[in-house]
Amino acid sequence: MTMLAVAGCVPFGGDGDGGGQGDGDPTAASAPTAHRSIPPGFIECDGRPPKDGELVADVDLTTLTAPDPPRFHEASGYYEDNPVEGDWTARYWVPDDQQASLDVINLLVYPQMDLGPLTVTCDMISWRDITDRIATYHEINGAEVIEETTQTSVAGLPAVREVVDLPGSGYSYLGYWIFGRGQVAHLYCQWVDDEATIVAGCEDFIGSVTVS
Repeated sequence: MTMLAVAGCVPFGGDGDGGGQGDGDPTAASAPTAHRSIPPGFIECDGRPPKDGELVADVDLTTLTAPDPPRFHEASGYYEDNPVEGDWTARYWVPDDQQASLDVINLLVYPQMDLGPLTVTCDMISWRDITDRIATYHEINGAEVIEETTQTSVAGLPAVREVVDLPGSGYSYLGYWIFGRGQVAHLYCQWVDDEATIVAGCEDFIGSVTVS
């Protein structure tokens, strides 16, 4: 699995050396103070990261990929009926013994976000911004929440898990949102008839997703 390196924040520059008191060279106090070096693995950033933040998925989400889950095969002839962020790319998998045409696993990526990118501060996105954006998606696609959003990870990347029903589309799904820098991925497993097969396949699918 590809792991997301955790980056912390340190203030720009450093504190001056307080020094001792007493006699000394008066010109020394006016000398410029050297900035502390930034430790490896940390980044410099303006502002403070959100207290309730989640790390941004700092990869190109169009490179997400997965093998065929066991007892599933990749399929064509499908399309996204409820796009929420404009243009998209997608792959689809169906059970070998598919019971209904809408029992499908989807890997969908929006390479650009028509609603606007979420604010990233110190590699973090506010959890409130994330849940507000997902709520907007629900308004667009008519989703009714069955299980509330929870934080998790997919392929080592921060992700948001939910279970929803789409009455207008005629199916329910277990889904995962991954928010990147101006991109978002939606990995979801939808069912009409065979929930058990789709959910089992979804576990294998999510566990096998990688960044190529």
